[in-house]
Amino acid sequence: MAKLTLKEQVLLAYYIYNFLEDTEQAMRELENILQDSLQENHVKSVEELQREGLVDSSKEDGKERITNEGVLYINNILHIQSESTDGNKLAHVKDSLLTYEIAFTEETLKEYIYKNVGITDENN
Repeated sequence: MAKLTLKEQVLLAYYIYNFLEDTEQAMRELENILQDSLQENHVKSVEELQREGLVDSSKEDGKERITNEGVLYINNILHIQSESTDGNKLAHVKDSLLTYEIAFTEETLKEYIYKNVGITDENN
């Protein structure tokens, strides 16, 4: 069983958001999940991801978004082929999480990710 670091869990949440419909409500949900799960470490975690070039602030609205480097990072750790179509990325995330029995240390992030890729109690 592999275990994602907190940084990887946060990055995966941004990755999931990247492939969801880009709405204000979806962005608010992500921000609330990150603040609830990380609390005082929220700003520090996002700054670390920005320093590493894995997330960046959008020019349109100033909100953090995953970068191409961040997408490649997640593709690599979850063994997702780069050629996979964007529409299938969430299905590949689901398959990888279940196949490799990836463990999370942050329950709130896990719930957000599982909900958005379609993992239910029946899948586990």
